[in-house]
Amino acid sequence: MKTKILLTTIFSALMASSLVAQFVVSGEYRVRGEINNGVQGLPDENSETAYYVSQRTRLNLFWKNDHFTTYLSMADVRYWGEESMLSKTGITASAKGFDIYQAWFDWKFAKDWGLKLGRQMWEYDDSRILASRNWNQYALSWDAMLLHLDKENFHFHLGSSINNTYASFNRTNFESAGNIYEESLGYRIKYFNFLWFNFQASKNFKLSVANYFAGYLRKETKSTIYTMGTSGVHLSYKDEKIKAMANAYYQYGKTAGGTEISAYLLSLTGAYQFNKLNVGIGAEYMSGNKGNDKFGAFNLMYGCGFVYNGWMNHFLLTADTKNSGLIDIYPNITWDLGKKHEIHAGYHIFRTAEDIYEIPDGGDFSYLDRNLGGELDFRHTYKFDKSFNIQTYIGYYFATPTAEFMDGIEKNKSTSPYWVSVMLTFKPTLFEK
Repeated sequence: MKTKILLTTIFSALMASSLVAQFVVSGEYRVRGEINNGVQGLPDENSETAYYVSQRTRLNLFWKNDHFTTYLSMADVRYWGEESMLSKTGITASAKGFDIYQAWFDWKFAKDWGLKLGRQMWEYDDSRILASRNWNQYALSWDAMLLHLDKENFHFHLGSSINNTYASFNRTNFESAGNIYEESLGYRIKYFNFLWFNFQASKNFKLSVANYFAGYLRKETKSTIYTMGTSGVHLSYKDEKIKAMANAYYQYGKTAGGTEISAYLLSLTGAYQFNKLNVGIGAEYMSGNKGNDKFGAFNLMYGCGFVYNGWMNHFLLTADTKNSGLIDIYPNITWDLGKKHEIHAGYHIFRTAEDIYEIPDGGDFSYLDRNLGGELDFRHTYKFDKSFNIQTYIGYYFATPTAEFMDGIEKNKSTSPYWVSVMLTFKPTLFEK
């Protein structure tokens, strides 16, 4: 009875507030089935194809008036069949999966100025360095603050996030067993800060300048932090027929392990619209180690790898190419078949950016060149309406001996790497006032 009264009171308060503000309740149901025979690595004759279904469920509450905006997104993520509490007759419950994806409020304290506090999603420019990583069912969010100035032709954002696993002046209460230095969640990122400026130079042209700083706790210390910076520019151009983007980023400071880093990323993408057919091509260069004292492999940090370097996720980390960098050239086409259907196809040509310095077993370099093979990606999208769509993905990787070496597989011993996925997404608006 008390619970019913409480829920009625909350709903009544929301209804009353909605008389003078915007209030929206929405949901998201995303179910994805996958056949995995080569995602994030090449299979061999001992590999077994994996079949699984994952699900994301979200309930979103949005409220806004003249001075405040607030958003709450409650999420449950699970793989079908992973429930930890069950019986022979069916699923009872699960002890994991539920989380808060976003929970923030944004205070408009002056004209064009706002302060956003709480768990929030960050995504900037083309998502190359800082992205929501929406393909992942969990996605990525930050416990952070964001000071922002948003004008028609100029934007300035200052973001800051810090991680702690203790809240006491006596840190010994929070040290891991057997390690007086390590915090309970290990050597994770301690802070992430950024500055982002965006200029609308003309009707079709935009320029962004960004500086990202990530701090990592040095092992076996309580306060020494290594900081890695990434600074660069993003350019974009768009008109009725042409869409183009370019990135240039330089990375400096120290890696999480304390090694000095000097690395860079260069990318260029373009597309031209021919009636219903969009033809595009992209090229990306991520530097690798050159055999000197400084670490030369570019770290994508919190960028979106799935979109840019192949859907089978073979090259998400610098270690995926033995720190030798990556060159990726990817022609692609998108065919609009009307209001309901769209087809996209692309091919990635992969090479290492630098020579491979890690010596294989036996010291045999004879078969190693920079050719990492290629990946063919295909997607069909069926749009039932604005709230519901079905997407089918197919990926196939054409491996080379060098690609096999990267995954620790003997020469010519990998088998056909492929991936198939069907994803159904339903985003209903449940209430709006």
